[in-house]
Amino acid sequence: MARIRLDRAALNRTFRATSRSEGEIAARQVVARAKVLAPVDTGRLRSSIRVERRSTFGLRQRWTVGSDVEYAPMVNDGTRPHIIRPRRAKALKFKVGGRTVYAKVVHHPGTRARPFLDRALADVARSRGYSITQR
Repeated sequence: MARIRLDRAALNRTFRATSRSEGEIAARQVVARAKVLAPVDTGRLRSSIRVERRSTFGLRQRWTVGSDVEYAPMVNDGTRPHIIRPRRAKALKFKVGGRTVYAKVVHHPGTRARPFLDRALADVARSRGYSITQR
């Protein structure tokens, strides 16, 4: 999983000098940018991207942007090669080139990462003057 590290001292100085609406605006911009960058097959992933705001001790605000769709982390971070086995049946059934294929095991090659959430945060942070460093 890709980690993004923000310059917390600079963010704290900035947010102390700004209102709560600054964070709200930035979080909404990240959501909007993530929806643009999200890959679309059925549109379920794109429509599930949301922002959640939490207050800690009434002073510090935290906004979390993400999706509750179960495959969102796999799209954003990619997957490693892995083995797929049937759970309730003796074989897996799927179509390849119009033919029905049965297999007891499938060696999945993995999927490449499509870091739409990471890119959305980086784009909005850059446009607002924040710096992001990789950990």
